[in-house]
Amino acid sequence: MAKHAIRQFILARLVLGSAAAVLVALVIWVAVVAGGSGSDGEPLMVQPTANLQAAQGSLPATAPSTESATVTPSVAPSTSASASASPSTSASSSPSASASGKPKPSKSVSRTPSASPSRSASPSPTPDVFTATYSTSANWREGFIAAIRIVNNDASTRDWSVTITYPSSADVEVRGAWNATVSVSGDTVTLRGKSLAGGQSITAGFQGAKGVADAVRPVGCSVGGGSCRMG
Repeated sequence: MAKHAIRQFILARLVLGSAAAVLVALVIWVAVVAGGSGSDGEPLMVQPTANLQAAQGSLPATAPSTESATVTPSVAPSTSASASASPSTSASSSPSASASGKPKPSKSVSRTPSASPSRSASPSPTPDVFTATYSTSANWREGFIAAIRIVNNDASTRDWSVTITYPSSADVEVRGAWNATVSVSGDTVTLRGKSLAGGQSITAGFQGAKGVADAVRPVGCSVGGGSCRMG
């Protein structure tokens, strides 16, 4: 569309230029003819009228060059391109503004860790209040001597008792005792003592008779509030 308008403009200027040239030639011819008919053979100078001068002044001095015609279309595309670039800028900026304007709150869920069930430690075994050790200090055909060492592991003073069991075939009898009170029930001999201070020990014993020639060894030993070991 722009090229067609430029062509029409150039054609109009060419037509106007040609008409002006024809008009100038006509004025010159009239001046020559008028000069030939003047007196003394001098040509007459005829000045163009005001209308002719005005028409001549409105005419372009030179015809439009091809370069100016080609430069003019190049300006229009650049202007339209810059105008079309602006909508893309506004479109790209609006989503970012809307996204930054309404941030989505982050939902943090705090979970309290469940406490692991605590396992109560098994109570440590209570130390024995008393410990006792049985031994045979002497042995002969008809009898023997038994010795029992008792230790009070507690801090307070306590009474104590030790029970010794013999095999029924031994036929054991008690003839005498020391540091303890002795009682017999069948094949069981019990020794009892009083007021053993804490951290202290005592050795008690008895002399026994037996119905066998071999040495007699107990089959059981116990102490109240503790353990008994047979040596």
